[in-house]
Amino acid sequence: MSLSQALQAGESLHIFADDNALPKNWLDADGAPQGVNIEVLDEVTRRTGIEFTYSFVPWNRAYESARKGMGAIIGLSKTQERQITFDYSEPMYFDELVFVTNRESAFLFEGLDSMRGYTIGVKRGASYGDDFENARTLGLLNVLESSDRAGQMLMLAQDRVDAVLLSPGKIAFASVMASNNWLSSHKDEFVIISPPYKLDANYLGIPKSLGKSHLITPINNALADIFEDGTHERIVKRVIEDAVRDIESTEQQIN
Repeated sequence: MSLSQALQAGESLHIFADDNALPKNWLDADGAPQGVNIEVLDEVTRRTGIEFTYSFVPWNRAYESARKGMGAIIGLSKTQERQITFDYSEPMYFDELVFVTNRESAFLFEGLDSMRGYTIGVKRGASYGDDFENARTLGLLNVLESSDRAGQMLMLAQDRVDAVLLSPGKIAFASVMASNNWLSSHKDEFVIISPPYKLDANYLGIPKSLGKSHLITPINNALADIFEDGTHERIVKRVIEDAVRDIESTEQQIN
């Protein structure tokens, strides 16, 4: 064990995580933690000695639990408001945020100003950055929040919303399509708008009230090494390939 590991031996951090956020973190059919973030934190443990424990729950509950200081959280986007409550690690993963619309209504994305007056379906409780929240506050966009992403896509098919904002990109789109018989058989009627809205950095957030923010520095040092030596890229590539394969298998069973 290295000197830094020895100094951090016995340190632990409890983490709240979304239980259904492929490819970042989720529980498999056996209830075991899976995902890019989980494997990255396993690497952090190997390199620092810091141990991580998890509670996997729906996103809203995960966020509220962390906000109340009950533990840290992964998959957290950064906003000015949240920085009042949380200390942030360096990015652990980058979500590709994309707008999906009906193929016959496809548009060229040229910034949020080009979507003035649009009604956008988003995941309830999620944050998509200060620019999106500002556009929402100013009334540039009409936002429909729901935890039922398949339901939002069905609303899109009925022209009840103009677009649905999905993350992470193609995996999220494939997952939603595979989750519903009608969507699976009509997926060619939808299109992912290019270019993506943004690459959204995801972080580990430690609530200031938890008294564990001193762990940010060793975690960040480990993350820097994990990115630099190619470990992060290998983890992301393998996890996404496996996730897409599983999604396609599920879709075949539905059909």
